[in-house]
Amino acid sequence: MKTQFKEVAQFTPEFKSLQDFARTFDHTIHPMRNGRVFAFQREGKIFGYADVLYIPVAFPAFHPEHTDARKVAEVLSGWKANCQISSGGDGIIGVPLESDRQTFPTQMIEHAGFTRLKREIYGLTPLE
Repeated sequence: MKTQFKEVAQFTPEFKSLQDFARTFDHTIHPMRNGRVFAFQREGKIFGYADVLYIPVAFPAFHPEHTDARKVAEVLSGWKANCQISSGGDGIIGVPLESDRQTFPTQMIEHAGFTRLKREIYGLTPLE
């Protein structure tokens, strides 16, 4: 049978049931003001879910000859404030993994008020 993707409205008994399901394998589903939750079902039985977030994600890049660490920190703080004001969300900033980055030290990012989510983001490979 084909997998069904069913949106689950927040603060409903069905949402509570999905939260209980997630806890059975050490996951947590939080209500989100800028997101939706979809249950994955097959033959009427839930076997997974996805949180879908609708918040700004930025992947900043700074030319090393035209900026310094202080300016980068100012931009990060400004980006966070912009996201909070314009979208009602906190926004996400994408940076290379720790082993691949030199210009975005963890301390700078955390000082700007961002928390490491311990997740990687994968994009679809573009069609040629």
